[in-house]
Amino acid sequence: FTLISFSPRMIPPTSKTFLVNNLAAGTVYDLCVLAIYDDGITSLTATRVVGCTQFTTEQDYVRCHFMQSQFLGGTMIIIIGGIIVASVLVFIIILMIRYKVCNNNGQQKATKVSNVYSQTNGA
Repeated sequence: FTLISFSPRMIPPTSKTFLVNNLAAGTVYDLCVLAIYDDGITSLTATRVVGCTQFTTEQDYVRCHFMQSQFLGGTMIIIIGGIIVASVLVFIIILMIRYKVCNNNGQQKATKVSNVYSQTNGA
């Protein structure tokens, strides 16, 4: 059981047909038509059920067609994501190389000095 929810429309009294749009495929609906009139006794607006019917919409079979917009959207997301991931990986590799070169594996080599001569003031 599914309730049709749409904005109510006034159907002229002379019309015997109307159209309901945007229904889900393969769904059972109960549709009731109400008459709205002024109640002469209470001076209020009253409603009366004119008729009800139950109907089923046809199954919507998936057609084999190429959905270009979804394909392009998914492809763009994958490409942009790949560029971002590649950029981050390159940045991390550059930082690792820079750290390794600048710190020399955490060891500082002592400078070797040979043939050292001292200059004195003669005293």
